[in-house]
Amino acid sequence: MSERPPVTIAIPLLNEARLLSGLLETLRAQTWPREAMQVIFVDGGSEDGTRAILRSALTDFPNALLLDNPHRLAAAGLNRALARAQGAFFLRLDARSRPASDYVERCVAHLQEGAWAGVAGPQIAVGFSDGGRAIALAINHPLGAGGPSYRRAWAPTESDTLYLGAYPTAKLREIGGWDASFAANEDYELNLRLREAGGRLLVAPDIRIEYVARDALRDLARQYARYGAWRVVTWRKHPRAMRPRHLAPALWSAALVMSLLAWPFSPWPLAVVLLPYLLGVTLAALHLSARHGWRLFPRVWMAFPAMHLAWAAGFWRRALLLTDH
Repeated sequence: MSERPPVTIAIPLLNEARLLSGLLETLRAQTWPREAMQVIFVDGGSEDGTRAILRSALTDFPNALLLDNPHRLAAAGLNRALARAQGAFFLRLDARSRPASDYVERCVAHLQEGAWAGVAGPQIAVGFSDGGRAIALAINHPLGAGGPSYRRAWAPTESDTLYLGAYPTAKLREIGGWDASFAANEDYELNLRLREAGGRLLVAPDIRIEYVARDALRDLARQYARYGAWRVVTWRKHPRAMRPRHLAPALWSAALVMSLLAWPFSPWPLAVVLLPYLLGVTLAALHLSARHGWRLFPRVWMAFPAMHLAWAAGFWRRALLLTDH
């Protein structure tokens, strides 16, 4: 690519010392010239050595900044970065992202086509421990995270949201950036407003980026409970935003509870609700474990209900509250 416009890469962080070195390696390996990259780290008050690592990394990038984020939430940190952004394009990353060496170049190439308000690559989960690998396999499977286009695009595909994403900076400023009140689901809400403003979003498989999954099932459950809760907040703000795939875990969990209540009178409702689910989870876990190692089977199996039940619990807890705060 002959033209190298400046880009801003924004990275909100909070206590990510363990994961940060992997991200920094991918930034140093980018084919995009470092002098054309403004890297903005936004720290939410880390106490685990993250800031020391960041201060050392600032010397690797001539236009790097380290900003404070007293509100701690990623959305607020991204808005702080957006206010200081000097690049024509704004790319979001985080400590769990591992972009390929040509990530910036591919994102800019698609944005320069002029047809897109945002672009990204499919979100491919990876793990570096047995627990992380098992969880990543479950996330990548259609039964795990529902198979939306931003996870499973094999060809350039228009999408309703993006994993992290790259955007024209001016477009983000036009819609006011991220909603700083969101503690999760902030990217979906941002992308929704971009589409409401007439923008189109592209998931392109030549944009390669990996996501480092959690290592422990309890952390996965906490993550998905937050996703479920904040999906309700998004739904209340944008009533037309809910998709059938979003409601599937919530409706299934409601049916499960009702079938348990009916158990003293008849076991059949529980069998109808539970047995097909257990069969589907078991077949998926067997298929994945046969390909990637049988030692992963128990964790792969447990990752599916951990995601589904935690998401549903977060959804119903927030849905039954009359306030979003």
